[in-house]
Amino acid sequence: MSNKHYEKGADIIFIMIQIICIIALFKIKNFDYMRMASGNLIFWLVYMIVEKKANWGIPFYIRVVTLLSITLNDILGEYFNLFVTSQVYDRIQHIFGTYALTLWIYFVLQQFIQIKLTSKRLTIILFISLALALGTIYELMEFMDDEVYHPKIKNQPSLLDTNLDLLSDFIGGIIAVFHYYLSNNFRSFRFPFEQRRNFSRY
Repeated sequence: MSNKHYEKGADIIFIMIQIICIIALFKIKNFDYMRMASGNLIFWLVYMIVEKKANWGIPFYIRVVTLLSITLNDILGEYFNLFVTSQVYDRIQHIFGTYALTLWIYFVLQQFIQIKLTSKRLTIILFISLALALGTIYELMEFMDDEVYHPKIKNQPSLLDTNLDLLSDFIGGIIAVFHYYLSNNFRSFRFPFEQRRNFSRY
């Protein structure tokens, strides 16, 4: 089977699990988390459409960990309510989620601008910046959700929680940097656009 078949399989499994999670949240009348899970599903469906139209491609591993981070967020964190009952899980999910999404958005950006960065310092700065930007955007979305929808369980219960989330995001970005360079040395992460054309290097 080709990578495309594996990618479609991963997408289908994710969509099915996500729909089941949304239905389960509806049954227990947790409409706040159901709305978030629905948003995550729509996010990936939109990406799938853009990816196909733009002829993008990301390493299969990154696809899997990205989908896994979303699934764990919605099933364990929201349906099983571990975000409330376990502060440790919240930290771990922030680290893992930022790690996965930082790698994902890095490869998406690389194909969008069609330039491969070869400067290690610049790549490290970009990875950390992406991780912190993702963390900040996520915290802003949580703040807006609390202010607009007034959920029963607040996304940001305290300033300490927000700061610990951002620190976890930073750690996730550092892990992404190390993983990228270790994997890049073994040529595990190849850029799909490099196989189609030669682009400028910086």
